[in-house]
Amino acid sequence: MNIQNKEIINDYLTVYNEIKTKLDKNISDDTIKIVSLFYSISNKPFQLQLFEDMSERINNEVGFSSINGELRFIISTILIIKYDYPFTKVRVLIDNIELVNDYELFTKYSLFIGFLLLDEKDVKKRLNNSKDIYFEMQERHYFITGEEDYSFSILLSESVNDTNNLMDCIEYYYKQLADDCFKRGNSLQLLSHVLTLIVRDNYKDKVINNCIQIYKCMKEEGIKVKGVIYALIGLVSTAVKEEDIDLIIKEIKEVYNYLNNIKSFKKNKEFNLIVSILVAINLKDDNKYINYCINKNKTNIDYSLLVIILSKNILRVVK
Repeated sequence: MNIQNKEIINDYLTVYNEIKTKLDKNISDDTIKIVSLFYSISNKPFQLQLFEDMSERINNEVGFSSINGELRFIISTILIIKYDYPFTKVRVLIDNIELVNDYELFTKYSLFIGFLLLDEKDVKKRLNNSKDIYFEMQERHYFITGEEDYSFSILLSESVNDTNNLMDCIEYYYKQLADDCFKRGNSLQLLSHVLTLIVRDNYKDKVINNCIQIYKCMKEEGIKVKGVIYALIGLVSTAVKEEDIDLIIKEIKEVYNYLNNIKSFKKNKEFNLIVSILVAINLKDDNKYINYCINKNKTNIDYSLLVIILSKNILRVVK
């Protein structure tokens, strides 16, 4: 494991152990690991008091709600690492959620969508545009377009000018990847959406080739490639050059094996792989040369959070 990756893993384990020691009765082990990952891939140091204060603010603002449980710790973390003044965003988030709930189509994902629209000036307009995109997606891919695609229609509505071109782009990624080694289905649909969202137009074939090479290289290294990491493969494909794929997969494997040998992490191999991928590509630095094909509408941490949340369905509120 290289020095840089070891430092990030040490940060991850340090945050995990601090929360586990101080707040173990209030927060589950799985949530601690999610929070620790978010901090370790960001440039924000973990501050226990700020973390507790933010969680308490959310607790007081929302009253009786499913957000008042484990989710408040994840919400606190995202607001802290994304914003310099996170407390000011709590009320905005709650107002957004109330607006989203007026649209029956998006209700199950109101929390995540509320997050996505935190910096949006005209939330209702984005929601209306998103409905049109979603129904177009459903018309083109009826059998694999489901409620999990609601959030992506919100994301895609940010900069879309031509829905037909957007659908063509999604279909292009889907078909090219399915014709090679990726299994058809919802996970591939998610990967196609991720690539459509973040990749510059002139790099489509390059990242498709990278995705295929990453998939095959992971298989050769004995890493099980399940649907849950398809979107992460997409993120890796935008963050490495073709000639560096073998090296980055070896780094992922080293981090993965290291985590799998830690007693508290042995039962979380799927999540360990997610952590290992994000540690190995290290998107903390927004100016890092490897991000040569990412559409820079957002920061690297935005894209990283987005892919993790979508892959693991972290911010879905069960009603």
